[in-house]
Amino acid sequence: MAIHYEVQRVEPDVTVASVTGQLNLGNRLMEFEHQMKQRIEEGSRKMVFDLTGLTYIDSAGLGMVATCAGIMAKAGGKLVVVSNGGKVNQMFELTHMNKIIGLYPDLPSACAAFSQPSPKAPAG
Repeated sequence: MAIHYEVQRVEPDVTVASVTGQLNLGNRLMEFEHQMKQRIEEGSRKMVFDLTGLTYIDSAGLGMVATCAGIMAKAGGKLVVVSNGGKVNQMFELTHMNKIIGLYPDLPSACAAFSQPSPKAPAG
């Protein structure tokens, strides 16, 4: 099963990308990454990847999520992930990406994360 995605704006300034199928190496993965980078370039600073519809994610998929999160952070924004557990959560935990990218059980809690202050690195 290929990756399918739908991008929409919720609330005034949160972009949500709902992904279904398999987020793995292939042309659609690159297309999805390009679309997300374009949204960031166009000014999106609050982004949610809703992965509750995923049946599989591989290292290429994880890498794409990490890349987008890094680009978003450099642009001064934040990217979070919605996952309902299972293999997707296991992959985030196994790779320790859950310590870098916020994982939330549902869309409302993910959107609420943007109103919370981000932890700042201590000055030093």
